[in-house]
Amino acid sequence: MKKYKTAFFVMMFSPLVLLVLAFGFLPERIPAHYGFDGAVTRYGSRLEVFIAPVLYIGFGLFMLSMAKFARKQESGDSSDNEQVVVIAGIASMFVFNALTLSSLYAAYRQVDNLYAEVDLIRIMFTLVGLSLVIVGNVMPKLKRNSLMGLRTKWSLSSDEAWRKSQRFGGITLAVTGILLAVGNVFLYSSWSLGLSTILIIISVIVSVIYSYRAAHTL
Repeated sequence: MKKYKTAFFVMMFSPLVLLVLAFGFLPERIPAHYGFDGAVTRYGSRLEVFIAPVLYIGFGLFMLSMAKFARKQESGDSSDNEQVVVIAGIASMFVFNALTLSSLYAAYRQVDNLYAEVDLIRIMFTLVGLSLVIVGNVMPKLKRNSLMGLRTKWSLSSDEAWRKSQRFGGITLAVTGILLAVGNVFLYSSWSLGLSTILIIISVIVSVIYSYRAAHTL
């Protein structure tokens, strides 16, 4: 667990450290907001680049508090739930670090049309896909709790229904993640947002339906 928490803290503070180091190289006025079409809608001070890293740190602290709470819900010396929450946090921080690099590039290059140079939507969903693969692989380790996992009234009905639901949900997440990553790199192009969102919704619906079946076939 210690190595996971170390990796978590490193990735949580990396965006802030990176922006502190790069701050002196940024122009005074940078693109501060982009519309859905990728065009700049507002310019602002380079100080605004620090907003996101502060939010990331806040999210990281929230995840750590969730991990601590998850640990309290486990019996004995088990820390599976805590470990899964921390790993999920690491996967999220992986996405945040990549987004930081993308925003830093856009600020430094004064990118007017985001999609002309870097398709942020495709990058984001590719990274989300990789994160889902990671979370999907550790999800079956979750013990029944009130915080994390595929939590429906059916999956919570028994330990066996919970175990089956988390295993199926983990596989579904991993498969969805692979489809997101591969699709956004090679296939989806301008349909990235719509197709990626549909895949995620289908994944959730299928997992919920399975939890119902798991509870009623015991």
